Amino acid sequence: MFWNQLKHSVSEIYSPRTPEGKGRLITLTSGMVAAFYNVFITGIFYTGFLSMYDISITGVGIVTFIPYIASCFSLFSPRILGRYQRRKWILLGSKIYFYAMYIIATTLMPLFVTDPDQRLLWFVILLFLAYGVYALFSPGFTTWFYNFYPAENDSRTRFFKYNQVFSSVLSCLMLLGSSILTDAVEGSAMQNQLILIFRYFAFVLVLVDVGLQAMAKEYPYAEVPKLQFKKVFTIPFGYKKFMLCMAVMFIWNYLNNLNNGIWNFHLLNNLGFSYTVINAVGMMSTIWLLCTVGIWQRLLHRFSWIKTFGIACVAFAPTEFLMFSLTPGDEGMWAIASVVQQICSVGFNLAYANILYLNLPREESTACISFNTIGCNLFAFLGMITGTLVSSIGGEGTISFLGRELFAVQFTTLMRCIFLVSLGLWMAISWRKFTPDDDIERIDSLKRRKVAQ
Repeated sequence: MFWNQLKHSVSEIYSPRTPEGKGRLITLTSGMVAAFYNVFITGIFYTGFLSMYDISITGVGIVTFIPYIASCFSLFSPRILGRYQRRKWILLGSKIYFYAMYIIATTLMPLFVTDPDQRLLWFVILLFLAYGVYALFSPGFTTWFYNFYPAENDSRTRFFKYNQVFSSVLSCLMLLGSSILTDAVEGSAMQNQLILIFRYFAFVLVLVDVGLQAMAKEYPYAEVPKLQFKKVFTIPFGYKKFMLCMAVMFIWNYLNNLNNGIWNFHLLNNLGFSYTVINAVGMMSTIWLLCTVGIWQRLLHRFSWIKTFGIACVAFAPTEFLMFSLTPGDEGMWAIASVVQQICSVGFNLAYANILYLNLPREESTACISFNTIGCNLFAFLGMITGTLVSSIGGEGTISFLGRELFAVQFTTLMRCIFLVSLGLWMAISWRKFTPDDDIERIDSLKRRKVAQ
């Protein structure tokens, strides 16, 4: 019975018989392929790649926040994309360029540049060129594929859920297998060679991803007057609930990037955790996703997207205090805190996926999406700057605090703990201010029916 219902639900959303269903199927498949190759070029493997070339924790922080500086070029995106009613091949070409720079150029560069400081400089230059150009075109993917998102609330929730589940299962299986292989040759030259081979393989998968997206139908884009740059920063302010959702996304991007990149460096190099340990615990996120996504989906249906996100924030916060207290040998405490974070992240990711679209005005989608891209990247950049500055306190040594020897980077988790509680309570209490009127009416109607029973 369960499998028949699941099969019917999946086929209903991803049916290739309609252009919309085919587009959603392409979105799902593309997302799975992207999850596959991102295993090898982000996260722990990206940190390991940088560590191979003697990049310090501060250097990792600098490299990590370069994308957020370059993203400011997305300000010019509406003007450039607005010139083209058929822009599919331009978007796909920009994607190939981006990954060629991000993967191929940065992998080859250390073969010609041997000084660590010069390597850091060239990493910064190549990544800036990659992200700066791609920022001009990447908002176009959102506008293109948004046409395939289900309009009905329940169908959209299932769409996000299935995308998340299938992508997570695939990426976690690949993550564990590649980590075991990498740790098996730890200490030998083969470990570094494997990391490089993984990166080249990832680029092949990028080309597969581009081929899949090329099959998606491109609908005509809404005719809008030529957008002036200043309107990217004025039009969104005419939509109060949209701006409140932007405030949530901006704050979340700041908090989420306080220790982005440098935390994996800390686990690998300061606490001495292995690739396999880190990624084995990471793989459990798929298990918790499968076990709890139904619960979070019911919470979304009952409490709204915003309130559910707030609940997840409050539940997540105590684990950040545990992360703050970690010392070498505390793998058990780290694993427990990570599991709780994974359970909460199911709710985070499910709710966050729709916050941009919750009050997005279709007639001004290009300007509003550009505003969102700029704002999210700006606040992520500010988070990275803050985290890098905090982690640089005391250099590579430890700081005595409450009888424990802690690294400076761990104070970013204490900051996250405090701010997550504040953000979560604000959203849980004031959710109506963020939520569309029809969703409020639906939720109130559910409450009335429950009381009547």
